[in-house]
Amino acid sequence: MFKDKEKTIEIIEKSIKKSLVHSNEGDVASYIPELANVDPTDFALSIICVDGQEYNFGDYNKLFSIQSISKVISLIMALNDNNVDEVFEKVGTEPTKYKFNSLIPIDDIAANPFINAGAITTSSLIKGKNLDEKFNRVVNMVKKLSNSDNIIFLEKVYKSEMDTTDVNRSIAYYLRSKKIFSLDAEEVLDLYIRNCSIGLHSTDLAHIGALLANGGKNLSNGSEIISKDSVRIVLAQMASCGMYEESGRFLLEVGMPSKSGVSGAILGVVPGKCGICVYSPRLDKSGNSVVGKNLLKSLSEDLDLNIFL
Repeated sequence: MFKDKEKTIEIIEKSIKKSLVHSNEGDVASYIPELANVDPTDFALSIICVDGQEYNFGDYNKLFSIQSISKVISLIMALNDNNVDEVFEKVGTEPTKYKFNSLIPIDDIAANPFINAGAITTSSLIKGKNLDEKFNRVVNMVKKLSNSDNIIFLEKVYKSEMDTTDVNRSIAYYLRSKKIFSLDAEEVLDLYIRNCSIGLHSTDLAHIGALLANGGKNLSNGSEIISKDSVRIVLAQMASCGMYEESGRFLLEVGMPSKSGVSGAILGVVPGKCGICVYSPRLDKSGNSVVGKNLLKSLSEDLDLNIFL
């Protein structure tokens, strides 16, 4: 994708330097105790292009939990296991100005798949005989999308979240009371938290982004892993709803479909070009990585990645 690799590396390094000015801003996600134990100075950037070019900087072999970026995976699997109408009868498609864990944007259904209520809903749509089978299917999907066997379950993160998930528990029971799903609320909640506790590296997430950028096709052999229709839906939702209540402003300034997680990772997708993962744990008040969003803005400008230009 980038014709001059040395020049591209030089541009990326300058963008990183500009973004790291913000490295002392924000705080780690202390409301989940295990996430409060991370090194707030951690930083990684991975860019994987649809033509196979790869760029890695910082602690790109650092393991972190996927957190809310798992909502992308849950939506993909819900679309695989059900038809589109069945999914969007249960969850909406519209952005919200409210926090990701708020109960307010649940009218008849959750506002979109990328707030907690929406992701709990899509988790309820993942097929399987029991909780373990469903979660194994999710992990195997992440391995397939990332082209990596290094995907693991971070049990400490999972236990830490389960011990502090009263708001999400109330959301799960509320959704069940609204007949959004009829499954056991505790089981649906458990799957949602397990999905958030999947551990991977920036290279793994960047590869998932590159596969989405490639229309859902394997980068090596061109085989279809996600249908084009599902990719279209997922990218549209990432663009409009992926950065919590800052989604509109982020799209305006950065111009690429993205999804953040409170571990400090952000996944960006530039259709036809590349997938990008930035990891930096300090978050702003919306739960987005401060360094991450500034770096994506800089890369968008410096590498001409804005999809609207």
